Amino acid sequence: MKFAVPALLAALCFGCVGRPKEAYVEWSPQSSEAGKTEALTLIIESKTDDIPQWVQVYERLGVRGVEELPLYQGAYLFISGNSGGNFGALTQWLAGFTVSHDFAPLVAARVQARFTEESVTFPDQDFGVFFEDAVKGAFDGTYTGAVRDSDFWVRRRYFEEDGVTVDRDVYEFFILVTIDKAALRSQLDALLGAIPLRGSKEQVANITRVRTAFYDTF
Repeated sequence: MKFAVPALLAALCFGCVGRPKEAYVEWSPQSSEAGKTEALTLIIESKTDDIPQWVQVYERLGVRGVEELPLYQGAYLFISGNSGGNFGALTQWLAGFTVSHDFAPLVAARVQARFTEESVTFPDQDFGVFFEDAVKGAFDGTYTGAVRDSDFWVRRRYFEEDGVTVDRDVYEFFILVTIDKAALRSQLDALLGAIPLRGSKEQVANITRVRTAFYDTF
């Protein structure tokens, strides 16, 4: 069925407190139209007065931007996030996050994104059942070497179009997880290598093409 696996990860809720921990996948930075979002929001409170560089870069450039910082050379970074108006519930989510339980969904989301990025039509059409097996395998996988590096939160105030009237305040929580690139690649290579190559000749060729350059933009 089309979108079987994308629907699986799309169903994993972002920013919903009270859902199972599997619901939290990699968080994306605020989008904006020519800086419009930035102009209509203001951070009015944060965990500490100094916002860490990784948070600042993440909100502007995403996780790959943070990976370019000298401090994180040689590592893959995964940032899990949650947001809402209930500070207490978000604090509970933060306290309940564990690498052993919550890292695999982050990896699965990134594996899915990598195949989707290389897809011409739809991933399940271009790669067949291999795509579903790869995402499910990553989601169910057990990984060694991942470390919960840091966490942070901000309270962001959103304004109406006039830039003066307050719309709402939202707490945004971030958790940074790091893992050595060689370590994760070794584990993903084993996972992907164990999946049988099934499907049409074109699908097998597509899978081989992506596998060959899998880490170029992972």
